[in-house]
Amino acid sequence: MDYNHIKNYLEKFKTLLFSKEENLKIISSVIKKNTQIEIEPKLIKTTGNIIQIKSSPLVKNEILMKKEKILADLSSVLENPKYKDIR
Repeated sequence: MDYNHIKNYLEKFKTLLFSKEENLKIISSVIKKNTQIEIEPKLIKTTGNIIQIKSSPLVKNEILMKKEKILADLSSVLENPKYKDIR
């Protein structure tokens, strides 16, 4: 029995999962570069073109003050810039 079609199907999900994890790491590093605050990738959630950060209000305020610079850096680093807002 040929299982190549199943392998190809699962390969798509593997690619999607790794690309999402990689994007979260890139977002985390760009935030650290601009704010000197280290956010773990597991505290970052992306929904469509919005980045949501689960953290204290103090950390969120610091990130939001530099939101434009962070979004500009993300669009230059990511191959497919799609993020428009940080919350």
